[in-house]
Amino acid sequence: MNLRKFAHFLAVVENRSFRKASEAVHLSQPALSRSLKSLEDELGIPLLDRAYGRLVPTAYSKPIIDHIRRMTAEDRALKDSVRRIKGLEEGEIRIGFGPFAAATALPSVMRDMVSRYPKLRVRIEIANSGLLLELLKQDRLDLVVGDSRYSADLGEVTVIQLSKQQIAVVASRNHELARRAGRLTLADLKDRSTGAPTLPPELLQSFKDHGLVDFPTLTCDDMRVLAELAENTQLIALVPQLVVDELAGRNTLAVLRVSTPFDRFAYPCIMHTRGRTLGPAATLAIELVSEWFGVPRAKKRIG
Repeated sequence: MNLRKFAHFLAVVENRSFRKASEAVHLSQPALSRSLKSLEDELGIPLLDRAYGRLVPTAYSKPIIDHIRRMTAEDRALKDSVRRIKGLEEGEIRIGFGPFAAATALPSVMRDMVSRYPKLRVRIEIANSGLLLELLKQDRLDLVVGDSRYSADLGEVTVIQLSKQQIAVVASRNHELARRAGRLTLADLKDRSTGAPTLPPELLQSFKDHGLVDFPTLTCDDMRVLAELAENTQLIALVPQLVVDELAGRNTLAVLRVSTPFDRFAYPCIMHTRGRTLGPAATLAIELVSEWFGVPRAKKRIG
């Protein structure tokens, strides 16, 4: 039993003629008759009588007709909903942004998405990449824009690597280290107030291995807050170079020239559950994030 047979029966009821009904459903009259006979056999009841040269529903079929009309309306509504989802007129996307992506790409990406598709429901989570990946594994997020260093051991995650981005060590222009001539070392940061987002374990261990056992003294996954604190306190903070460039007009932050035994880059990427079919909204989000990071065609790798 399928919806098509019900539609054939409803066409006969509404047109009161096999000829008109067959034209309406684009079937020959013999094929339409076979479809109705098959439906009667499946239901085990007669559906139509001929009275005074007309086709009329039997007493058995009258309650069935109401049910078929509801089913047909629901089928049309479902197809219309799918059409709107494909066109991003409706639907939902759940995206997690890690500290770096939230401080840099998030405003522009969301501004573009919301202005183009105002009826699209968007839910954003901002947290460190480790927590966001847990939410992804629990199917509470569709995408994560985070740090690829968290994905190395996650075989069930597909990773789209984006271009690496520079991280700056900053302090207020009035900070004592900002006025010091020459390059600094990690030892110069010891016993000072330092701020950073939640760092990948291996990077955090590198700081500890070089004597900064208490680094950072302040952990905050809002890197714009870190920049503001560095502007107005004695905090030395790790923030995106892009944010420093954006705030350059204030002339309040100084980039400290600190020699480090490791690179100071963020490695942003887009992560989603491997094997999961991405909806139109998720596909759009991947496109917008990739374009923002200057990767028109993001290169995929499986991690």
